Amino acid sequence: MRGGEMRLLGFLQIIFFVVGLSFPAYSQQFERLLRDFDSNALTQADKRFLQTALAFEGDYIGLLDGAWGRLSQRAMEQYSRREYSTASEDWHMAMLAYGFFSKWSESGWRIEYIPKLGLSFLIPKEAVVIDPPSEYFANIRHTKSSLSISTGVHRTETAVRFHEFTLSEASRTKDPYVVRKKGLAVTSIIKPDGSALYTRSDYINGAWSTIMLSANRYDANVLGAVSSSIQKGYAPPIIFTQGGYLENILKQTNELLAAMEREEEKPGDQRAATTPPKAKRGGQGSQGSGFFVSDQGHVLTNAHVVETCSRFTVDGESATLVGQSKTFDLALLRTELPIGRTFARFSPSPPQLNSDVTAVGFPYSGLLGGLNVTRGAISALQGLGGDETTLQISAPIQSGNSGGPLLGDDGEVVGVVVSKLDAKLVSEVLGDVPQNVNFAVRGEIAKLFLSQNGVDPVNGETDLPLDGVTLARQAQAFTVQIVCE
Repeated sequence: MRGGEMRLLGFLQIIFFVVGLSFPAYSQQFERLLRDFDSNALTQADKRFLQTALAFEGDYIGLLDGAWGRLSQRAMEQYSRREYSTASEDWHMAMLAYGFFSKWSESGWRIEYIPKLGLSFLIPKEAVVIDPPSEYFANIRHTKSSLSISTGVHRTETAVRFHEFTLSEASRTKDPYVVRKKGLAVTSIIKPDGSALYTRSDYINGAWSTIMLSANRYDANVLGAVSSSIQKGYAPPIIFTQGGYLENILKQTNELLAAMEREEEKPGDQRAATTPPKAKRGGQGSQGSGFFVSDQGHVLTNAHVVETCSRFTVDGESATLVGQSKTFDLALLRTELPIGRTFARFSPSPPQLNSDVTAVGFPYSGLLGGLNVTRGAISALQGLGGDETTLQISAPIQSGNSGGPLLGDDGEVVGVVVSKLDAKLVSEVLGDVPQNVNFAVRGEIAKLFLSQNGVDPVNGETDLPLDGVTLARQAQAFTVQIVCE
């Protein structure tokens, strides 16, 4: 048995023990998930789907053509090594796809054929703003990132000027990427501030169809995915094959997760590996945290904070439940936004590993009193068991922190505090006491949940770090205490 397989089996044994599953039965039923990744089992559509997912991860830079060569294989292996520290296995495809589904659905990404250009490329159909046209370009912006897309049809001398302009913007420390072929010109550069500028011109029907892309350094993956998708003529949709190998792996992974969830919900002495950091689950006086996310008084918190409530208040004011998701452990309330209070802005891009974060909330209310702020870092980009909807953080959290905002160093929301590892249980199972192993729902998932419930999350407009005092003062203006009865 390979090392990666041993590690996964060992981890699943711990998880199955914690939630009371019978490991041998499940390991046999789902052993296909542990096989070595083999692209030969995939259709061309499956391969193209995975190439697109890897492009959004930043691992793949190449054509989205379904031809699985050296670049595609290296990208898959890079993804697996970074995320799971093993060689690529079939279950990694499912995890990659789940992360991709979130990005795909949040923005409505689609391959669109533009007849005027004679080109097809990815466009975020559900998250796009049309800006006023300039002299040479039609312009659109992605509302979920800093990506801008400009398109136009030009004469040769005009197209040449655009590529010369792109080269003139290049940083002196980063070499530009330049392609000059018959009927094709590509210029891609990194600017001195770290942002990216990409220009491509294709000679079609006697003129040059030009696409210019720009994005800040945090959204380089998005720009890379769009640039990789550009293709002459009509391009088919990005979909996996119905009944194909990739779909079967996704179904098996769903079945495994569903089986684990069913066991977790059984009555009796079932113990979870993580515990929500709140005083009580329901009952008189149960308390948690939350934060305003709109000027209409919408408040985001955890579903487990309010799931057993008959009524609840936000900073002492009555609130109503708008929606909740047990899958994401998120809930949306609504109350009046008090005068002098504001709402939180979200980070337009995911946090980076080891980046500084601050957890804000109302732990141990009545004992500590008032808003509490703790600092830490992003310890891992996935939660327990590689859960891609959560982040692991080292910022200390306590009972009552559930639902509070997790902020980046610029004061923008990068997550929602949700749980901490059950130190006593892990000590019993592994013989070691974990230190500051806590979790937060990813900011991207929180934004998706808000969009699904009719609230358009607002992204911040600056990446400038704040000093600790200023960050706490800003957080105080939108963080709230929730009391459940």
